[in-house]
Amino acid sequence: MKTVLTLLAFVLSLAPAAAQKKIPMQGAAWELNGNSAKFTTHLGVPALHLDDGGQTATGSNIVMVKDLNFANGTIEYDAALAENTRFTSIHFRRKDAANSEHFYLRANAVGDPKVNSAIQYAAVFKGVNLWDLSNEYQSNATLKGEGWNHVKLVVRDGQLLAYVNDMTKPALYVPMMDGDWASGGIGFDGNVYLANLTVTPGATPGLSAGKGIDPVHNDARYLRNWQVTAPIDLPQGTEPTALPDETTAWSAISAERLGMVNLSRKFGATPRGSRRMVWLKTTITAKAAAQRHLDFGFSDEVYVYLNGRPLYFDKNLFATPGMKAPRGRCSIENSRISLPLAAGENELVIGVTNFFFGWGVVARLNDGGGLRY
Repeated sequence: MKTVLTLLAFVLSLAPAAAQKKIPMQGAAWELNGNSAKFTTHLGVPALHLDDGGQTATGSNIVMVKDLNFANGTIEYDAALAENTRFTSIHFRRKDAANSEHFYLRANAVGDPKVNSAIQYAAVFKGVNLWDLSNEYQSNATLKGEGWNHVKLVVRDGQLLAYVNDMTKPALYVPMMDGDWASGGIGFDGNVYLANLTVTPGATPGLSAGKGIDPVHNDARYLRNWQVTAPIDLPQGTEPTALPDETTAWSAISAERLGMVNLSRKFGATPRGSRRMVWLKTTITAKAAAQRHLDFGFSDEVYVYLNGRPLYFDKNLFATPGMKAPRGRCSIENSRISLPLAAGENELVIGVTNFFFGWGVVARLNDGGGLRY
């Protein structure tokens, strides 16, 4: 057996290394898709300059590498920020305009190396940028306002390692990316100069196969199993007038990574200018009457009822004075609700609205002892 293993190791050592592909900064290698972009020389090297026209969100001016399908491997590139850069993104495994894995730099973090929102992974799923459901997939990095920032992404199955300038220590690890497709194109957006783009298929140092472990896998306090209604329109300025009744149709939905009930995955994007609402419900059975707390995150607005009685109404609207920490993202940090549970079955019903980016809730009891849910 030892001889067979030795022979196998020798054969593998003879296998050619994954071929690195250098993408030239020339028109023949790119699909500019009508965006404001030009090939130039910047800081002494051939570059592609993208101009997003001062857009306030990522994804507005995506240019694509031509004839490239990426699954697993390493992507490296240099990015130089412009004076009016807000974001600059790479979209990888881009399936179509509505679905891609997505990593970006925030230029406002230049000079602030400990701010935890310098970089972020967020899938674009069914036309929704899930950045506000992905607070835990942000991190700090030392970004340069002048000169080149070197970025390296290592992608394998459901995992991502991202390096920014420091190539010895990952700036971000994502154990469970949100995309449910395995391959796609590579594109970029933002106001940025790009150079030295290389793609090495199959090279995934530091990552094992499959998805990583959900950081809350061992935490039984999360409410993971719910029922949900179909979305209904709820015009801006109005509030729900009645709870669901016995005629309401429900379907099952379960929490995903980090205990998140991802409504965007199930229902996709809310049409621009519209506001939609669903109801969620679950049952908590208590051996005896008990006072518990629920750490609760949500986006965008919630109406919480326990056993048919109003318990908690709130809004978590980014860039408003009342947005919840951390900065309007859906997070277990958003709020804490007191739950006066009666002996026996307790029905928890939550109305959730959406009109802005991602849509979801996350809920964790302070103690699951003596309860069934």
